[in-house]
Amino acid sequence: MYVWDFDEKSLAEFSDLPRPARRALIQLLEALILVDPMTYQQSEDQPDQKPLRCLPFGEKSEGLVTVLIHPPDSLVLVVRIQWLG
Repeated sequence: MYVWDFDEKSLAEFSDLPRPARRALIQLLEALILVDPMTYQQSEDQPDQKPLRCLPFGEKSEGLVTVLIHPPDSLVLVVRIQWLG
């Protein structure tokens, strides 16, 4: 099973998010590690499994999180968080 973590920069970005956005991001990350993170929410027109993924989050997809997936360590590392809300 995968685990998720923040790098230093993204931890600061997470801290700056409004509470509902933080909750939405954590829900996304928890869902991401329950399945195969390489294929989670992957559209059929993107068959390549890339280790760097950008995923929307938030009630109206106001946020975008970039994660680096490292299968050998079963790690999903959050590297960037963007919030437009």
